Amino acid sequence: MGASESGQDGRLKVVVTGAVGNLGPSVIEALAAREEIGAIVGLARRRPDVPMEKTSWMEADVVGSELEPIFAGANAVIHLAWAVQPSHDLETLERINVEGSRRVFEAAAAAGVRKVIYASSASAYLPGPKDHRVGEDWPVGGTETSFYSRHKARVEEELDAFEARAPETRVVRLRPPLIFKGEAAVEIRRLFAGPLLPSFLLRRHLMPVVPQVSGLCMQAVHSADVGRAYALAAVRDVHGPFNLAADPPLGSSDVAASLSTGTFPLPFPVARRLADLSWRLRLQPTSPGWLDMARNVPLISSERARRELGWGPSVTAIEAAAELLEGIVRDNEKPASRPKPRGNRLVARLAEVQAIERQALAQARAGLQIAGDTRLADAFQAYLAETEAHEQRLRERLEAHGTDTSSSLPPGGVSLVAFADSQPETLETLLAHAFAYVHLEIAAYERLRRAAEADGDAATAAIAREAIAAKEVLAARLAGSFDTVVEVSLNGGGPGELSTLLNSHLAAAHALEKQGLQLLEVAPKVLDDPGLREFLERHLRESEEHEAMLRERLEARGLEAAKAEDAVLRLGGLQLGASFAAEPDTGARLSGFAFAFENLEVATYELLARVAKRAGDEKVRRVAERVLAEERAAVEELAGRWDRAATPASS
Repeated sequence: MGASESGQDGRLKVVVTGAVGNLGPSVIEALAAREEIGAIVGLARRRPDVPMEKTSWMEADVVGSELEPIFAGANAVIHLAWAVQPSHDLETLERINVEGSRRVFEAAAAAGVRKVIYASSASAYLPGPKDHRVGEDWPVGGTETSFYSRHKARVEEELDAFEARAPETRVVRLRPPLIFKGEAAVEIRRLFAGPLLPSFLLRRHLMPVVPQVSGLCMQAVHSADVGRAYALAAVRDVHGPFNLAADPPLGSSDVAASLSTGTFPLPFPVARRLADLSWRLRLQPTSPGWLDMARNVPLISSERARRELGWGPSVTAIEAAAELLEGIVRDNEKPASRPKPRGNRLVARLAEVQAIERQALAQARAGLQIAGDTRLADAFQAYLAETEAHEQRLRERLEAHGTDTSSSLPPGGVSLVAFADSQPETLETLLAHAFAYVHLEIAAYERLRRAAEADGDAATAAIAREAIAAKEVLAARLAGSFDTVVEVSLNGGGPGELSTLLNSHLAAAHALEKQGLQLLEVAPKVLDDPGLREFLERHLRESEEHEAMLRERLEARGLEAAKAEDAVLRLGGLQLGASFAAEPDTGARLSGFAFAFENLEVATYELLARVAKRAGDEKVRRVAERVLAEERAAVEELAGRWDRAATPASS
């Protein structure tokens, strides 16, 4: 353990960039607790309104501010400033992270600062092992698909060159894994909440299970412990890299234990696809590269930090994760703000329906490619043309209300995409999916019509009525294609192909019922409408019977339910149901969505019954027809509930 470094009066002056981020306050608190530290200068783009011991604040930006005068007279500069948003603007991120870091290092050398302490990360390492821990000699290089990891590795390369140019400046690199603390819950949720841990799910009554993503095993450390490491690095005669991690390594089961819930298996490729899709559509800010990085980062050993810094974690990784998650849950359970004025509700309806129509356009274009030159292609061509016209008119109404139409999907968008982007690969799945989505559009336009009429917006109400009529015609046209699609799929195939096709349809129906069960288990917990809640609870009991009958038929045919597919659908079900908890009009939104989901089941059972009849499996056909009758009854009841679900009492 080296001796302390000090200025002429025996007390150090330390400048901290990025002093108000997730880590900054912990670093400043740890510095202030050291007798060796006499003065701390915290740099931030906006001066905080919170006094901290020994600390003066300066407004400065690592990209645009003159840093050398600020660093003059400092014994050490701790460089924490870093950006992870906007994740879609890589040029801006690189300018802040890489160019900004280079400016900090050069300014520190020019100001005669003797020590630079850089906030590196375990993510700077090249992919490595998960079965044993590596030291600081593991090669740096990062994960190519993660901008965060790439930038951390790039800055380490900049430091290598800087040390060669400025040997009189001592460089310390601290490499922690994930850094958690309860006080940072709001900021971390804002920056990172994504499809695998959506913030609206983080309520104690909405956490039945969390996904256990294959291949993910991560380390974590508490922010206060990392802050102590920075303070030790500032006052002790050390240099070079130091790993900082707490035990034990974390998996999904540890997260589940922190939330007192269970897990279900989710293949990594599926998890990544969900992350990528929702990020590209700007439904959440976390790019899929974060998942790649989490899978690739090796487990690190903190032995050198223990030996040379005298550092060790006081909080376990599980305790740190539990504190963060508890903070997020606690924040989510704060009382909701007052409802927006009625006029804003109409604009929200317009934005929602326009977002649904934008997604419908993408589906119609993709559907045309799958449909090829079949008769189904004509329906999709008409769907595309009508939807383009409807979307244009909605955009004009939004602009008439003074609203920007370039924004991403509105609240509830994750559930919309999980429903809309099932990537149909066959004509049957394409037809079933389109049939359901058209009914989602009908329900959304019904809600828009009511809102417009209540607000006296005759133009918007007329658009909604015309769209409903057009969508109902299209739905009838799609329903008339069930026999055609089955015939095209069979294409004169023999008994063997019929049996294989039946197995596929039976497994798909079973997986869909599993998703429906997840939706029906969660959704009633977020509703204030007792009538709709009673309907969903009753339909849950019906769906449990449906799932059992289908499972029995699967087993009778020597099949096993597709666990991976069920896992994907279960995740979807969680999002589809729980995302409505964040909405002020939960009853109306959920009623419309359930209407679409029930129609997806209707289409699925229509196809299953036809294939079972052709394959000669009377037991499967009877099951399909029984379930179909009950699903159609559910559709009719839901449609009859729209007016009641849209009333203020259930909003």
